[in-house]
Amino acid sequence: MAAAPAAESVIPTGGEYAQLMTPVRTIPVPPLDRPARRPGQGRLRPPTRRRVAGAPRVVAQARCARRGPVPVPVLLGLASLAAAAVYGLGLFAGSVAGGADVPVTTTVVRVQPGEGLSDVAARMAPDSDNAAVVARIRELNRLSGGSLRSGQPLTVPFSR
Repeated sequence: MAAAPAAESVIPTGGEYAQLMTPVRTIPVPPLDRPARRPGQGRLRPPTRRRVAGAPRVVAQARCARRGPVPVPVLLGLASLAAAAVYGLGLFAGSVAGGADVPVTTTVVRVQPGEGLSDVAARMAPDSDNAAVVARIRELNRLSGGSLRSGQPLTVPFSR
């Protein structure tokens, strides 16, 4: 193995080196007072004074006043207001839902010539939803099809 040439032979000397280099201004770097942060150390806190062991902690006083218990009449008033709101929303939802409910009372009627289930429903419960009354008539009389005979007795819900 051949020995590496000496460092003097690699670096140009004299005029050749001076022509290759331009003057460079060197800036002095101040020495570090503390060691550099190691990876994984997390965020460094700014320097603070040490706490004295056993010294009381100073905490800012709360700016809001402490409240007493809520009076019973106020609680009752809020509860009744909430109940009235729920009741009112229930009434509103019932009125928006459409026609009145299917009447509970029933009677027996005879089918007129040329009359269908929707005609019977409209005649006997005019204030109710026609489709709901027809469904109830089918349920009461166990009807599967829509065919009716003239004079056929049907149990139907009716409103007075």
